[in-house]
Formats: sequence, structure tokens, C-alpha cells
Amino acid sequence: MRSLVLTDSTIWTAETEYAVSVARAEALAGGDVTFASPGARFARGIDGVRAVALPEGVPSRSPVDFVVGARWLSNLARREAFDVLHSARATAHLMAACGAGRACPIVHLRGTATPPRAHAGNRFLYRRLTRAVVTSSSPVMRAVVERLRVPPARVHRLLAPVDTAVFRPRERDEALASSLGVPTGAKVVMNVARLAPVKGHETLLRAWAAVARAHPHAALVLVGEPWSGQPEGLMALARSLGIESSVAFAGRREDVPELLGVADVCALSSVGSEENSRAVSEYMAAGRPVVATAVGVVPELVEDGRSGLLVTPGDSGALAAALSSVLADPELATRMGSEGRRLAVERFSPEAFSAGLRAALRAAGVVA
Repeated sequence: MRSLVLTDSTIWTAETEYAVSVARAEALAGGDVTFASPGARFARGIDGVRAVALPEGVPSRSPVDFVVGARWLSNLARREAFDVLHSARATAHLMAACGAGRACPIVHLRGTATPPRAHAGNRFLYRRLTRAVVTSSSPVMRAVVERLRVPPARVHRLLAPVDTAVFRPRERDEALASSLGVPTGAKVVMNVARLAPVKGHETLLRAWAAVARAHPHAALVLVGEPWSGQPEGLMALARSLGIESSVAFAGRREDVPELLGVADVCALSSVGSEENSRAVSEYMAAGRPVVATAVGVVPELVEDGRSGLLVTPGDSGALAAALSSVLADPELATRMGSEGRRLAVERFSPEAFSAGLRAALRAAGVVA
């Protein structure tokens, strides 16, 4: 099958990542895959995927650029004879309908926690011009059905995948732990997230002040790239809470799969966002128990009480209690980590994602 994946995004977003995942899945299934994006970025270097560049311009901001892009897409679709066009982002969706709707069926990818706007134009676009819709979360799937009145049989949910061969259970590397400033044998809670306000690091540090009293030999490791005013502001907060000696700021790292092997518990403290929550998926694939705030897609990833514990966003007391309970019970931690790994392989491994996508395309009549 010949597939085209289209996005007009100029930056890496949750929707871009989801589109790339679809391209990988199509290639994994043996398809001939083309990925079109500004500057031909994002999909370069993926085995089995050809990257092509959209015309210069920003279609989402300029009507002229939109028309140029739609004409370019129309010519490409007629020339290449694609069996399906996957669109990611609203502008790319409309461009696909205007430029290639007659040449091949459109499957729209909604890899975001934000539901589409319920206006007449969207209802026509989704119901009349789109063969199927694939979403990364149940709330968005329900919104497409209820707000836009798309038949449920044409709307499918596929959790964003994680590479379960790379993110897998590992033995703790004490030398790596020591390089992070973690004492030998100390229990470790790890958080992997950019140091942005939406990730809730302040809440996590306030929770850690209580956890550190109950577990004085434990360490909190924060892995993530610096953000505006951070990590300096968070370091100052840690000092004011008297926990600076048990908190390590590791910065941006390229060895996250190995780092997760150091963790006894993995935490997510976000107060918003988490449209796909790659971090939680990676925690689970690595076989680590998860303590996370119930935001975005997280409640669809973590089974509360089985593969981890979910708490209310912004509630440092609840977060502290959950972290302490898992740290205090190694059997519970092991059981949750094993269950998380099982669910990761079953529900959002690349193979599971590819199989789910093929099922959605079969239901849409795109493949036999």
C-alpha cells in the first residue's frame, strides 16, 4: 500500500510525533510511505519512509501559502497514486481535502488532547470528506462522534506508541546512579520532563519535602532540559524546603532508557498537557511503577492501583502520600512495574500500534 503522511507543522509537537508514529507503523507493515512536511524534516532517516518538503510558506497563516500547498499536494497525489493520505493538524486536514480529496481517501490523525471545534465547516470536513479519524485519546474520540456527528465506526483510538525494545526493564547500574549523585543503594524517584511550569516540578518538590522526611535516604532525580528561569528557580525552592541534598538536576540526557534502570519509582507531576505522555509510556515500558497526575491521556495509560497510582494535579500532599506508599512497599513496586510492562507491550508497543492502525484502515475500507 502507498501512503502519504502530511503535516504542516514547523515544530515538533504531540501531533507531529503521532504522525511520525503512523509513518513508522505503515513502514513496519511493509507499505511504501511518503512523509510530507515543511523542510522535509521530522521523518528523515526512518527506514522505509521517504521525506519530501512542502512548498515554502506557512499554510496555517497565509491563504496564498495554503493555496500553493493545496495545488502542490494535488499534483503529488495524482502523480504518486497514493492509496491513503494521513493528515495531521487542522490546516493539513483541510489542505488534504482541498488538494487530494478526489485522488485518495483521507484518514485524519488527531494526536492531541484538544478536541476539534464543533462548527459547520468541521462537521462537513470530518463527515463528508474524511474516510476515518484516528485519535490518541478517548475524550477526543468521543468529541469527534458527539460534536461532529461522525459515525462511531469511522472513529478509532490508538494510544501513541513507545519503542518497547529500547525502553525495557534493566538492572540498576550503580556507576550510573553514582554519576547522578545518588548514594549506593539509595532508593530513587525519577521524573523525566522539560523544566516547564506545566510539568509541575514545584508541586513535585513540595511533595518531596514530605517524602524525604519519611524516607531520608531516598533521592529525587529530575531529568529534563532547562526552561525559562529553570533549573535555578527550582534549585532555590529545593534549598528553601531544605531538600537540596536529596534532589539531583540531571539536565537533558540522551540515555533515558538506561537512566530509568536506576529508578525505583517514576513520577509525573504535570498540571496540564500530556497529550500523548511519552514519559509515562516509557516508564511503563521500562517496568517501573508510576505515580502520576491524572491529566491528559495519563488515565488511559496507567491503571490506577495496578500499574501505578494516579493523583489530582497540583496536590502535593496526595503526590507525597502516593510516592511514599510505593517506596515503602517493594513488593507493590515490583508488581506495578511488571504490570506496567505487560500493558505497554500489549497496548502501545510499535507492533500493537501497527496492528491497530491496520485494523482502522480495514474498517475504513482502505486496505483489504
